[in-house]
Amino acid sequence: MKNIQLTCAHALVKFLTKQKILIEGKKEPLFPGAFGIFGHGNVACLGQALEENKKELPTWRGHHEQNMALTGIAYSRAKRRKQIFIATSSVGPGSTNMITAAAVAMSNRLPILFLPGDTFANRLPDPVLQQVEHFNNPGLTQNDSFKSVVRYFDRITRPEQIISSLPQAIEIMLDPADCGPACISLSQDVQGEVFDYPEDFFKERVHSIRRPRPDDFQIKKAAEIIKNSKNPILISGGGVFYSDAMNELSNFSMKHNIPVTQTVMGYSTMKRDHSHFLGPIGGLGGKAANNMAKQTDLAIAVGTKLADFTTGSWANFENPNFKLVSINTARFDANKHMGQAVVGDAKVTLSELSLALGNWKVDDSWNKKGQTELKNWNEYIDKESGPTNQKLPSYAQAVGAIYRNSDTSDIAVTAAGGLVGEVVQVWRPRELNTHETEWGFSCMSYEISGALGIKMANPNKEVIAFVGDGSYLLYNSDIYSSVITNNKLIIIVCDNGGHAVINRLQLYKGGKEFNCLLKSSKTSNLVPVDFASHAKSMGANGEQVNSISELEEAFKRAKKSKKTYVISIHTDGYQWLEGSAYWESPTLSVPTTEENKRALKEHLDGKNKQRKGI
Repeated sequence: MKNIQLTCAHALVKFLTKQKILIEGKKEPLFPGAFGIFGHGNVACLGQALEENKKELPTWRGHHEQNMALTGIAYSRAKRRKQIFIATSSVGPGSTNMITAAAVAMSNRLPILFLPGDTFANRLPDPVLQQVEHFNNPGLTQNDSFKSVVRYFDRITRPEQIISSLPQAIEIMLDPADCGPACISLSQDVQGEVFDYPEDFFKERVHSIRRPRPDDFQIKKAAEIIKNSKNPILISGGGVFYSDAMNELSNFSMKHNIPVTQTVMGYSTMKRDHSHFLGPIGGLGGKAANNMAKQTDLAIAVGTKLADFTTGSWANFENPNFKLVSINTARFDANKHMGQAVVGDAKVTLSELSLALGNWKVDDSWNKKGQTELKNWNEYIDKESGPTNQKLPSYAQAVGAIYRNSDTSDIAVTAAGGLVGEVVQVWRPRELNTHETEWGFSCMSYEISGALGIKMANPNKEVIAFVGDGSYLLYNSDIYSSVITNNKLIIIVCDNGGHAVINRLQLYKGGKEFNCLLKSSKTSNLVPVDFASHAKSMGANGEQVNSISELEEAFKRAKKSKKTYVISIHTDGYQWLEGSAYWESPTLSVPTTEENKRALKEHLDGKNKQRKGI
């Protein structure tokens, strides 16, 4: 076997450029690019290797390590986990800045490859600049913090270690069951050391994502449970996207006459005009889906981890005969909550389960009931999100103005805060794949950074980010990134004076307004922020509007713009769409005010409805 002498950094980059993946039968790069902020821990060796291979592996400059990684994560989500971005930083604050992003990827089951610099393997210069020392463990560095928020971690202390480590990292990131972030921590000195690598290590490798078929016994048991149900519903999660199982979901629901609800992460896996569409379910869901959930005797969950916002903290299923069938590639997710697990790919499993069910179908009265519920809820949403002359419009009215004037292919992006729930209600999908959010970790600042990644993955579509003033103030530098890379975004800033959705929760739990809204925080000089002018200072177009009619006209101008366009509007911090599901959050067990007593009563009422033993 022939060998090639390369530095560790050059070998790593060369290996990554040789990884390909089949997407719809076409061979594409598995790693389409890297985001990097260089420092002393990664610039001299890895940085030079990336520069010398910039045609095969383009490197994009970031402005903050967390946000550049969030952009890479969003790109992978938009590509349905078929392509993976790289994020590299120096040792120290650069690497620890990426840990929040790693948690986002971990929580949402999304791939990204982190390549942070690390301290010296030889330890001779210790302690090096930006090293966090542990007095009783000299081998521990700040990069060990990644271990709790990645699927795979390795520290490279010898150049030949990448031969075994990189393939394992790739396989985990492409595994539909174990998918998540990987971290290869690169000792600074080792990056520049040479090794005689075998030529075969650099041969082109073409990957494909496997589709594990379900076990026959699990299919049989699931089919028996389904056939014994009278009023089942489907819960469509993000896994339906990653499996590309939208057609199978549609066919299954129509053949067996089962209404379909959607998680926030699975929203737009079905269009609003589908005969069995019920809309979002749970804590951010609508009354149509939640009223049906309260009556259902069986939920068939497809590609969802069934988090608390989906299940209403498990108080949403009130039928005493309720059962659960859970279809998931991940054994861990499929076997939660006392359900009948079916471990397998959603696309394959829905087809095989449908065959096992044969011609069995639910009585049509159940789906008709769901469609009646949906009609009533849509009328409510249309009314609440319609045109208004009120001085401060609500979130729903602002979103409604954009929705009415958007194209059916436009993609809405949200993340943390109250906008997630309002957008998911108003932005009823007219096309598939037109709603993207980050709700697994609910990370403030994803809105703009994530929208950039989604735009990079969908260059021919309009990407609209809805962001509150709180998230905007947290991180906004990717407005500049979008301008200098010609990745146009439309950003709607809904300014309600602080963290209004948490203020809402604070009041709901019987507390007083404190430290959430700017007006209730410790301030001596409350200065209004001119978000439009701020965006203009970064090269974007921007304007402040003062009414819904002005917002609609501004959005039309934004659609015609060739570069990122930021529209800011003041919104009401107290007006929200009606909630329809319980969500458990901390509540004082010893109330001190009448408001506390009311909150405790509602808390205990919800607790009493929770499904036990989950």
